Amino acid sequence: MSRILITGAGGGIARAILPVLHDLGHSMLLTTRSRTAALESFLKDAGIDAPIFQADLTVESDVEALFEWVAENGGLDVLVNNAGIAHAAAAWKLDAAEMERLFQINFFSAVRCSSKALPLLRAQGTGRIINVSSVVAHKPSFGTSGYAASKSALEGYARGIAIDVANKGITANTIAYGYMEAGMLYDVPEAMLEQIKTTIPKGSFGDASQIGRTIDYLINSPFTTGQTLHVNGGQWMP
Repeated sequence: MSRILITGAGGGIARAILPVLHDLGHSMLLTTRSRTAALESFLKDAGIDAPIFQADLTVESDVEALFEWVAENGGLDVLVNNAGIAHAAAAWKLDAAEMERLFQINFFSAVRCSSKALPLLRAQGTGRIINVSSVVAHKPSFGTSGYAASKSALEGYARGIAIDVANKGITANTIAYGYMEAGMLYDVPEAMLEQIKTTIPKGSFGDASQIGRTIDYLINSPFTTGQTLHVNGGQWMP
């Protein structure tokens, strides 16, 4: 059993993976920026006992407070950097300020959390950093240049971490998931969803609970590091 800190725990993807990790015997510490009440209600209905800390991961002092809380709650073995937002804008409408905002949420939140978690994991001599990315980082569609860039940075960051801590019993990997029946998918217009579905060889959207099982696989795979695992129904093949 591992103790997992999951960021972005109030989102739809997290709601799909939390029951899976709970059923597999992991204990969880959860953080969300603004959906605490809804998350508490979800956990109660699902029979999951997991403490929640409200934090804005773009604010350094919030991240420091988060990791003080983590220490008070028994520390962690695994950090899942799941916090992120969707974004759509044609490249000629995307200015540097908006790109910076997107990176603060989708990329630098993971940097802030990882930089706090890694000293703890190094001291333990074991641990996992797992970043959550997207098929869009590899196969962008119209209007996703900013989102694709932020997720691509996240994947490169994981590979760099993997090199830096490979001799410390720590692995760092990324899960790049495709279009799942959860979370941000419901923000996409129906007509566009049908068009997207035609690009997926499986011919359907995925079951987001598979992401939870992929997290469990990485937790139990000490020789898997620096990798991006693609869970996308064949939509993109490396």
